[in-house]
Order: sequence, then C-alpha cells, then structure tokens
Amino acid sequence: MAKKPYVILIASQKGGVGKTTVAVNLGTALKYQKYDVLLIDTDRATYSISEHLGINGIDNSYTRALNGEIDAKEAVFSYEPLDLNLILGGQDDDEKDVNPEKLNRFYAQVMKLGYDFVIIDCHPGLFEEPLSKYINDVAILTTPDATSAKSSAKLAKYCERQKLTHRLVINRSGSSKFELASEDIEKLYGDVVSVVIPEDQIVQESARKHKPAYMIDRGSTFSLAIEELARTYVLRVGKPESQGPDADREERKSFFEKLGGWTLGSR
Repeated sequence: MAKKPYVILIASQKGGVGKTTVAVNLGTALKYQKYDVLLIDTDRATYSISEHLGINGIDNSYTRALNGEIDAKEAVFSYEPLDLNLILGGQDDDEKDVNPEKLNRFYAQVMKLGYDFVIIDCHPGLFEEPLSKYINDVAILTTPDATSAKSSAKLAKYCERQKLTHRLVINRSGSSKFELASEDIEKLYGDVVSVVIPEDQIVQESARKHKPAYMIDRGSTFSLAIEELARTYVLRVGKPESQGPDADREERKSFFEKLGGWTLGSR
C-alpha cells in the first residue's frame, strides 16, 4: 500500500506575494533531505512553476489530468537537476470553477503515488472546498504590507471554517521601509507568524538562472528561512521511509543544528 503523503497548500488571497518561489524552494529543501516530493501547479490562469524553472514544451499538465485526458501519474515530470517531481500548470479557459468530481478524481490518484510530501502551488484567492479533505497544512503567504496582511486574515478564517491547520509566512521582509512590523501583521492574522522570509538578492539570481535559490546558495538568508519552514513539516512527518536509522545522520544533524541556532532578526 502506498504511503499517504503530507499535503501542504501554499496559498494567498492576493497574487504577487511569491507563492511559486516559496513552493519551489520548499520542495527543493525537502528533496535535499531525501524526501519524495511532488510539486503541483494548480493555477490554470497564470501557472508559474514552468517559467520559474525554465521548463518548456511539456504537454502533460495539471489541467489535462484534472480533465481526465491523462491520469495524474502520466502528468508527472521530473526536474532533472534535482529529480524533483512536478505536475506543471496548463491553460484552461473553458472552466472557471473546478468540477468537484474532477478534483476528487485527480487527488485520489495523487494520494496513491507514494510521495512523502505533496506541495500545491495554489491560485490566488480562496481554494476549492473539496480540496480541503486532502490538505494537512495551509501555508498562508503574505508580504509585509497592509493589503496583503488583511487578505491573509480572510484566508485564515476560511481555513478555520474548513477545520484546516494553517500558518502564516511573511515573505520579502525588509523590502520596504514602510512595511508593517511582524507584531502588527499577527494582530491582523489573529495568530503568531510561523516563518519570516527576508528579501534576498538570491531570489532575483534564481529567476535569471531558472534554478531554485536553495540550490544556488543554501547558506543565504532566504534559504535558511526556507529550511526553517521545511523543518516544521519534517518534524511532523519524521525521517524518510527510504532511509535507515543511520543514513545521512550527519547531514540531517547539521540541518537541525543550524536551524536550532538560527533566528531571524526581524522576528
């Protein structure tokens, strides 16, 4: 029987907050820790993972799998530099709202593929209600401005109605002298901030190179923050099933020691 994956939804109420960047790099960080990871781009209008990674000419998309033209397994594409598995986005102009039966069929297939983690890069706004039964955790992404922070509170209330665990992640901290403090964002959100991801030039370099920032420089402040977020999920899932008790012990020990001793100054 295939193991049940831990499903993480990367969500935001508004666009332009860096969901794809965080989703790609979170998947990369977990892959570096020897987990089997599937990253899915479910935005059928402005899907971004393929552009982020410089992938072209892939026809087997999320949209085709969702519409039943292919099954989920056929839609999986391997990003070779890391062997990170992806289901890339695809255009769908004919259907604004996803049919619940299509959604259930697609995710029922995904659940049987045997991954440790499934990370969903969601479209901006409220995600589809039928998706809730497959999600273990929602990472609500915001930038440190009033508009984005207020919209994150709306998304948090939606998650609570769906009885879903959620956490707030502030992205691009330090990008403006006019940004809100973490404490003010927490008041709007109604809970503590889980992780603060700083503004970092490595992200722009990543966009130019079409390569995850985490692969370019694992010691950057951005990558360290991504590792802090990854650690949240590693602690919930435990070590990868493919590893024995002593496999990669030193690498994993170093990973946790580094995270345990590091805190972000803006917190």
